[in-house]
Amino acid sequence: MNLSKIVRDTEKLGVTIIFCPFKKEKGRHLVTSNTKFILINETLSDTEKINVILHEITHFINKDTGNILSQSNTFAHYIEKEAEVERIINFMNLINDEYPIDESFNYLDYMHKAFIPEKYENIVKEEAKKLYQKNKIKLTKPK
Repeated sequence: MNLSKIVRDTEKLGVTIIFCPFKKEKGRHLVTSNTKFILINETLSDTEKINVILHEITHFINKDTGNILSQSNTFAHYIEKEAEVERIINFMNLINDEYPIDESFNYLDYMHKAFIPEKYENIVKEEAKKLYQKNKIKLTKPK
């Protein structure tokens, strides 16, 4: 899992990534005159930076920035939850590419290391099951 590759892949989608100092925020997305930016706290670890990029790119993919409902607190919470779920799934897929999930996968340890809040435990378990099954099929398929 390589931060530089994630940045390049994101910039191919037309989103400029800028690392800058934030006091409290990990990152944010913004659009100005048809230019898309993801601002990332430069003090984060590479793993955290990747997670922030995955979260923020979901906002662009879902066109959240252009949705007037995003100004409503209730809908904003929904948007954030959706972006977080996508971040978790995308990050798990990145991890699985390098370290295929098998029967020894410890999802609680993974959640801690991947900065995943406990409320997403079921998402992690479901995605881990899917990836494990996919990996099992790959291993048993004749080449």
